[in-house]
Amino acid sequence: MTSTLIVGGLTIDRFVDGSVAPGGSVLHSGLAAVAAGSELTVLTVAGDEPAAVSGLARLATLGRLAHQPAPATTTYRHEERDGVRVLILEARTEPIRADRLGGLDRPDVALVAPIADEVPASLVARLGDELAPRRTVLLVQGWLRRLVEGEEVTATALAMLTPEQLGVVGAADAIVVSTEDLVESPGDAFGQAAELRRWAGTRPVILVTLGAQGYLLDDPSVERLVASVPRRVVTGVPAVGAGDTFGAALAVALARGEGARAAADRATDAVITMLDARARRRIGAEHEEGPEPA
Repeated sequence: MTSTLIVGGLTIDRFVDGSVAPGGSVLHSGLAAVAAGSELTVLTVAGDEPAAVSGLARLATLGRLAHQPAPATTTYRHEERDGVRVLILEARTEPIRADRLGGLDRPDVALVAPIADEVPASLVARLGDELAPRRTVLLVQGWLRRLVEGEEVTATALAMLTPEQLGVVGAADAIVVSTEDLVESPGDAFGQAAELRRWAGTRPVILVTLGAQGYLLDDPSVERLVASVPRRVVTGVPAVGAGDTFGAALAVALARGEGARAAADRATDAVITMLDARARRRIGAEHEEGPEPA
């Protein structure tokens, strides 16, 4: 069995219907890694709010949990404008300290998934030195966000990455980023991949996810970029966590020795399976509620 270490912050997500739930890449990716049959360790940071405590309890059921207590948990308010999800940062946690790596075992793959810049580049570099994972995969959206409490979260340019972050990006085995997280060449995934390659260097596999339209793969070991569009798309359910599911399934597949294209296809299947399950749960809930009274 493969072993996966996921590093990133837990979140509290507040939705327009008034509901509150734990979230963040560590939770969505953790569920996907376990579903892929991997042994899981999670290193995260969170406060003691009820939703955060609930999220930590869920993570503890998935595998080993290394939790750094914090005064607050990163909290996002989810809104929608013209059919597009908008995040408002309500609270921000503290960075994960490098000493929290102590006592962790060497994983087959480390999935680094900052959601609000709570994972310092120095921590990732030290993780590589001390734990020496066989593969390292980065979900870099948390390093590409303008984060001001009380304001809308907006994407920042790749040029805003620090030299330390660029060093970590360039040393990774794979980078996964959504087309929505890149301000460069909007609407042009090929242009975005080319710009990311310019900053990342020649080593990492680059995957730009395109939502329901699939992914764009730039594998430096092959001569051509690959654009993949799934034949089946699941609609009518929220896609929250889809990118995290993709990243975790990709990481586990790479750790098992699969090539980048096969791993990306497996990750696509994992997202479809996750959204299918979400759709079935929604239909089941609507069935239990029954029709509206006349």
